[in-house]
Amino acid sequence: MPETKQSSSIESAVDIWIVNLDTDKTRKTDGSDTGYQVYFELSEAPPRAWRNIFEREWKGSNPRQPQVWQEAVIDRGFLVMHCTLQEITTYLPVLKKAVIATNRAHEQYVQEQATEQERIEEVWKQERIAVDVVAGSLHFERPLLN
Repeated sequence: MPETKQSSSIESAVDIWIVNLDTDKTRKTDGSDTGYQVYFELSEAPPRAWRNIFEREWKGSNPRQPQVWQEAVIDRGFLVMHCTLQEITTYLPVLKKAVIATNRAHEQYVQEQATEQERIEEVWKQERIAVDVVAGSLHFERPLLN
């Protein structure tokens, strides 16, 4: 089967984790006396689907008070959070749980995508067989000229 746009975009399952607090990148937020942009280094830059799943997992990790829950976003190989330095120890365990949940959900997503791709390829193979059967039953001769 020729490679399709869809088959070339299937991601591999990844196991991401928080490896460090990047003290060089972590800086005070402009205009704030206590707020910081905190950069947690990830084991690798996650793929797009992983980032999307993380966003959902993080927002769902405190459904009772989402308005006071700090934003956490992925910036290449970093997980960035805006909070005070004192809040880091409070948020880190919750971030780790969200990363673990994201890894699990991403693995399931990748498996579902692979299953769907296999189904698409099987349909394509069956279509090719049907076309080959019809093509094999046809007879082509050069017409005789009178």
